[in-house]
Amino acid sequence: MPVSVLSLSLLIGCTEVVIPEPTPQADKGALVLVGGALAGSNAEVYQRFIELAGGELQARIAVIPAASGQPVKYFRQFQQDMQRYGLDEDQMTLFPVAVNDDKSTKDVDESQWRRGATDPKLAEQLSQFTAVWFLGGDQLNITATLAPEGQNSVLLDAIWALYQRGGVVGGTSAGAAMMSEVMIAAGDSWGALTEGTTDTYNGMQDQENGPLLLAKGLGFFPHAIVDQHFDRKARFGRLIVATELNKATFPLGFGIDENTALVYTAFNNSAEVIGAGAVTAIDVTHARRVDNPHGYHIENVRVSVMQGNDHYHFDTEQFVANPLKSATVGHEYLDLAKPVASGVFSRNSRLKDLLTFDLVDNKGTNEVISYLHQGEGRGFTLRFSQDEYTTGYWQYLDGLLDSGSAFGVKLDIVPTSFSITPLTPTATADTSTDSIVDDPRPQ
Repeated sequence: MPVSVLSLSLLIGCTEVVIPEPTPQADKGALVLVGGALAGSNAEVYQRFIELAGGELQARIAVIPAASGQPVKYFRQFQQDMQRYGLDEDQMTLFPVAVNDDKSTKDVDESQWRRGATDPKLAEQLSQFTAVWFLGGDQLNITATLAPEGQNSVLLDAIWALYQRGGVVGGTSAGAAMMSEVMIAAGDSWGALTEGTTDTYNGMQDQENGPLLLAKGLGFFPHAIVDQHFDRKARFGRLIVATELNKATFPLGFGIDENTALVYTAFNNSAEVIGAGAVTAIDVTHARRVDNPHGYHIENVRVSVMQGNDHYHFDTEQFVANPLKSATVGHEYLDLAKPVASGVFSRNSRLKDLLTFDLVDNKGTNEVISYLHQGEGRGFTLRFSQDEYTTGYWQYLDGLLDSGSAFGVKLDIVPTSFSITPLTPTATADTSTDSIVDDPRPQ
């Protein structure tokens, strides 16, 4: 399959391009933020992106592969997925902005595309497009190429112009993480809660563990800090730390599950959740960080789980459940006093299921407690509770697929010391012949 790539002018030896400050405009566009691992079968997300891009006949999509380790390979995959939903191959164009060479191409070194975003001819071409899509990978590569040394490239200014005139900007994984002004670049929940933040980055493995690394994002999503691969990688601890550190400006965070999208529309300043999973909202506006010498201690964090076409309206600061859902508070299905809520033996081991089923759809308790630890020593008690500010909703989607919502759950994280003593029986030797059983297997 041929790959459409716009030509790149080499700027070596050329004078620096001076771009005037853009005139502030009212944004008219939309954002499609996907939490990663977008399945080709996820018609709802692909079709929504195509619709926002102008529909099957009008959509022209510029694909920016800066984050990807294999820019051409994953462009082709995106191209094939879009063709499944009615677009022609030539409606998608690969823009040469990347830092990694793609081993699937023998005649092109894509690492030479590092300065692609500084090419004014490339930026000018974007006026012919209705949408921009960012591939996943390493979000620091997106900001390094689109905003080198923190300054907008000509291509980034052109993307902003596309968005402000009513186009759609979307991305998956790293392409979602970079959408916020404050960007989560690395770390996991355990590292953020126990080690805090870091200024060092040693590559993609740091995104899987270690302390929290924050960087400057591109700022398309103006209201909150964004995280991705959220529930599968249990990243709500690191999102809490990130929002609490930026409480004065961004006390709200949105964690997007895999194969799921948060769709933001600027004209009505609201967001909708579509796709297979959930978006978890973290609000530390009224949270209190407790000075505790034993570790990270925060109280009254508000956690909300949105899925199945739930909305959030930023002007009114309100969660609105899909109107097809039924309220669960006062009509709970479960009646369990102490649901098991720790580890792989938990019935609902993921955050969204823990909150929607075991807590807000359960009349047997107002509190569910889980624990985070590595065995002996320091860890954390996670106390989820519901009060007069908590609401819940539920419906069946697509046959018997549950879709629950939980808004305004209260969370306290308290440092805790754990001491674990295995309870093993005393071994006794039995040498009697009665205990000997012939082995039926061939000798």
